[in-house]
Amino acid sequence: MIVPNAAPARMSEDERHAVSAAVESVLAADRWILGKAVQQFEEQFSHYLGFGSTVGVANGTDALVVAFGALELPVGSRVLVAANEGGYAAVACRLAGLEPVAMDVDELTMLPTSATAEAALRDSVCAIVVTHLHGEATDISELDQWRRAKGIALIEDCAQAAGARTNGNHLGFNADATTFSFYPTKNLAAVGDAGAVVFADATAAARARQLREYGWGERFRAELQGGRNSRLDELHAAVLLARLPYLDARNERRRAISARYRDAAAPLHLHGDAASTVAHHSVILSDQRSGLAAYLEQRGVSTAVHYPHLLQEMPGLGLVAPAATPVASRQRERKLSLPCFPELEESEIAHVVESLEEWHATAAAATAL
Repeated sequence: MIVPNAAPARMSEDERHAVSAAVESVLAADRWILGKAVQQFEEQFSHYLGFGSTVGVANGTDALVVAFGALELPVGSRVLVAANEGGYAAVACRLAGLEPVAMDVDELTMLPTSATAEAALRDSVCAIVVTHLHGEATDISELDQWRRAKGIALIEDCAQAAGARTNGNHLGFNADATTFSFYPTKNLAAVGDAGAVVFADATAAARARQLREYGWGERFRAELQGGRNSRLDELHAAVLLARLPYLDARNERRRAISARYRDAAAPLHLHGDAASTVAHHSVILSDQRSGLAAYLEQRGVSTAVHYPHLLQEMPGLGLVAPAATPVASRQRERKLSLPCFPELEESEIAHVVESLEEWHATAAAATAL
């Protein structure tokens, strides 16, 4: 049996029908850019989240770039980003003319804390990006208090955490801006690249609407610097609007699958809060990662490492004198993502569980010798 790590083409019959109808509705319309579907999705997504003004953009990276511009972060200033975030937020910083500064993360949550942020703090830091890796809904209220005391803007990157909640609120409730990616493998997915940024302040949202379309005020007249072509397509907006009602149920299914792995992998360290995660990835931390990955591959179970390189190991980001990140460094050597998406078949889940249990039994027997 082959168990894929992701399979975006798999959908329930009901969801596939809704998506097909959405696509047909766009083909029948006479406006394919920034039309009715984009407006409806922006309104419905803000309603779903329970806060803010949503601005649809072309992808998750642009969501961050547009957020930086709409919040008017000074060009040349610095932004704190987690060393383990895969480089996405750091690339967005560079695209916006900002300098990313790497922070270490917490051992359990894999997210930065007020302590790791303080350790990385330096002159000219104007913002912090908190990337909710793997779909974890982690309470960052202490970090939020820290950044407010420092006068630093907070951007929550929820590219992997659409639908995640903490303390009864969706992630981003207290942020200045919250960004999303709707890449085809995300919890809420389009059929290509798409993204959105949600603002607490309506004035910032209005600036973002200009920035996503060349900085235009009136049509064909650029008024804001930093404008770009980053419009959410009608097609993707219609698909997202059709799939939004399924998001909570899909996340619940991800949680259930991850819980099955958690039970099977109890001797290993399976990251995450079982009650709050939306399990974009189901991550094991193992000191024998290479051996485990090879064993699972032999059994037909696809795995991945999210992410193999820290920010300071990517020369293209040009980090200057990054802070020490010992926790992120240790975790990077141990992380392994298991297949976790709602359309996994019961037989596939059972095969992954059986493979994990067999691996543990084999490893335990070898240790006993």
